[in-house]
Amino acid sequence: MSDQRNALPLSARGLSKRFGSVQAVSHIDLEVARGDALGLLGPNGAGKSTTLSMLMGLRRPDAGEALLFGHAAGSPQARMLTGATPQSTGFPDQLSPREILTYTAARYGGRPRIDDLVARFGLEKLIDRRVAGFSGGEMRRVALALAFVGEPKLVFLDEPTTGLDTAAQEGFRAVARDYVEGGGTLVLTSHHWEEIEEICGTIALIDQGETVLTGRIEDIRARTSINRLSFALAESAVPPEWMQATHDGQRWHVETADSDGVLRRMVSDSVPFTGLTLEPLKLKDLIDRVRQEEILQ
Repeated sequence: MSDQRNALPLSARGLSKRFGSVQAVSHIDLEVARGDALGLLGPNGAGKSTTLSMLMGLRRPDAGEALLFGHAAGSPQARMLTGATPQSTGFPDQLSPREILTYTAARYGGRPRIDDLVARFGLEKLIDRRVAGFSGGEMRRVALALAFVGEPKLVFLDEPTTGLDTAAQEGFRAVARDYVEGGGTLVLTSHHWEEIEEICGTIALIDQGETVLTGRIEDIRARTSINRLSFALAESAVPPEWMQATHDGQRWHVETADSDGVLRRMVSDSVPFTGLTLEPLKLKDLIDRVRQEEILQ
């Protein structure tokens, strides 16, 4: 085993897990570098949560191994370097967030910077209240703060913004970006593709228990030259057939590898467009396009 692999925040080889007759995960290989965020993507039942639980050391794989900074996932050494927020949270009703955070920080052998966590996760009005009666979103904010309380070098987040309102989601994304820019490493699952795109530099798409696409988002984007051209038309107007445009409210969209050529022809054909924009494909559309191109090759 190489020193380079030992130094990685996360290195997994051949992770496999079966539940009865169902092969939930099969030969998953993953690596995450320091100061990077890995987004685990895939449909419900694809094996994301099972994979995450094995990476965290909560579930033992049938085959393969996961190392965190060279330590076996789930070992005391690995746990001292990691933080986590699971999908479901349950705290003793009579404790306050301050008591929960302080207790957890003691496990890491340090004193939590409570004021910093309070500000980062919007806990000002909650920090000294008993958690009994907290809403789902309030519990989620406490759980997120808990993941960072020990100043871990690697944080696992399973659907971190479930139950959060828009403002709290945006606040979490800012915290996550700052954490990664500061040299921390994240591994997260999310049904919000835009969340993955905003936070993560690397993705792994899992389908039917296998990784079907992995890599840096920028490298995956470089594999296709397709962009999305969007514009508005008057309510009664429609684009010419040759454009093969799709309709979304008052906006029309064209995916093309030759946006300049399309625009020139739109002008030549006197298409009465307004509000023209050109942008790369969104992450979900990008992945769909890349997978389609791979199938056709």
